[in-house]
Amino acid sequence: MRARILMAVLVLAGTAGLSRADEKAPAALERGELDKRIVAVVYEAAVLGTDLFNPPRSNHDGCARLYQGTLLAVIPLLDHRPKLQTAAKARLERARGMKPAEAAIELRTALDEIQNDIAPPKKDPTTKTSLWERLGGEKDVRTLVRAAWLNAAESAAPFRDKKIDAAKVEQALVAFVSANSGGALKYSGADLKSALGGVAFTDADFDTLSDKMVEQLKKTKLTEVDLAALGKAWGAVRKDFVEKPKN
Repeated sequence: MRARILMAVLVLAGTAGLSRADEKAPAALERGELDKRIVAVVYEAAVLGTDLFNPPRSNHDGCARLYQGTLLAVIPLLDHRPKLQTAAKARLERARGMKPAEAAIELRTALDEIQNDIAPPKKDPTTKTSLWERLGGEKDVRTLVRAAWLNAAESAAPFRDKKIDAAKVEQALVAFVSANSGGALKYSGADLKSALGGVAFTDADFDTLSDKMVEQLKKTKLTEVDLAALGKAWGAVRKDFVEKPKN
């Protein structure tokens, strides 16, 4: 009996397929429209999942399953965003061995990354950014500091002294810029002095480094006001940099 029913279903399916053969296939979705639908699905899953995860429900397993199912459906549609697709797959795989609550958090992170990558939150044009942000954050400041140091090393021998831990000096100077421009890194004069290895830098050497820093800063899109503010703050490094002769 079951075999007859199955055969009937297959025949009906085949007939339905034949009846639609002459119909015009719907146009493929544009990538932009596909992205909109992906974001809508991800957002809805996040809203429902939050309700499941939090008290009074506290259904961590149900939340994780919801997120897992959403990702399994969405990931194949991200082939036009390969990096995002790979990252989502990795989180999906990591979540398999986790406890429900941990898995839900991991999978929610994947959903948030998809939404933020496709439709990042719009920034309020009236919101003021910090000087640190206008400098480009840690990555760009590190590049700037490194270039200034290397250029100074071409001009003055003390910068090439092997007793100097260049990586730690770089970190200390990046932290100084951060601390004086609204960044999160904290500066320690003791760390800078230690990294300099007791090399006897003079005021002239510090002026050389300062000139190279200014050269790099002028390559950025900072305003004259920003440059002046950073230049004023930079002068405080001198006391940690220059070795004063002992009486």
